Amino acid sequence: MGIYIAYRFYSGGMSRLLRRFVLLLFLCVPVSALAQRAEDSVRFCSAENWKTFVKQDGVRIRSYRTGRDVMAYLFDAPQAIYVMEVDTARCRLELVQQARRRTVRRLVHAQRALAGVNGGFFVVHPEPKRAAVANDFLKIDGQIVSPVSTPGWGSGAVGIARGVALGFTQWNKALEADTVRGWSTASPDVMAAGPMLLLRGGSLHPWTEVDKPNLTDEQRRSIYAPRTAIGVRADGTIVLLVVDGRRARAFGASMAELSLMGRWLGLTDMLNLDGGGSSTMVWGRTLINFPSDGFGIVRLERPVANAVVVLPR
Repeated sequence: MGIYIAYRFYSGGMSRLLRRFVLLLFLCVPVSALAQRAEDSVRFCSAENWKTFVKQDGVRIRSYRTGRDVMAYLFDAPQAIYVMEVDTARCRLELVQQARRRTVRRLVHAQRALAGVNGGFFVVHPEPKRAAVANDFLKIDGQIVSPVSTPGWGSGAVGIARGVALGFTQWNKALEADTVRGWSTASPDVMAAGPMLLLRGGSLHPWTEVDKPNLTDEQRRSIYAPRTAIGVRADGTIVLLVVDGRRARAFGASMAELSLMGRWLGLTDMLNLDGGGSSTMVWGRTLINFPSDGFGIVRLERPVANAVVVLPR
């Protein structure tokens, strides 16, 4: 019904500018989200609100623009959002982990990779030598590098074969790693994290309105945070997304907001990775985003256990 009404207005006496607005609105927004965030979808989908940092070697990195004098708003809050689009005809993905925590820049440099983002959840054991261990199932080059049984914070996983995101799946954290191993037989690389945000074109986190100004500090910190996610479009393009947070110019995102961003970016599947101070996007030796561990104008990159890196084919 909503589409029919919009069509009647569109085909009637609307001005050309207004017609373009309606057309853009329906191209960018899932019908189920029209009532909630139509103005946000138009803002998010407008090319003029994005700045391209990198466009080479099969990688494009762009940001939802913020500036010294103007803050970019989305979902009633200032936001800093970074999107890396990877052409799998020219690039491939790899998962990397080291025994001790390293910054994403160091992990990218060690692999001679083009770019990367932080990976899944991890824990640090005091012995030996504060070893960093994946907190969910992690398989690299066919070898399980996380404990067979883990506490398991995640509820989803991505499988990578021949450098391409082969598939996404949900899994119950109470199940043994054999469940994911069976699903991922064809995937030498598997990273479990979560939650799953989009699966086969459907959102797993329905939109709910939140009264942000009246949240307590504890509520704000638990619901809205820096986020990192990996997703794929129907044409195979891999999208890595980082949302800054816990800063005056970067509020952070909820899972519902992250899911909606993924739909606006045209993703069919999307998995949340580790967030908070771990959320990092790197191009070569350049830190693209502003991790929440930083202060003032100083960017501080948190060492992590693993990363998703982009290499040339």
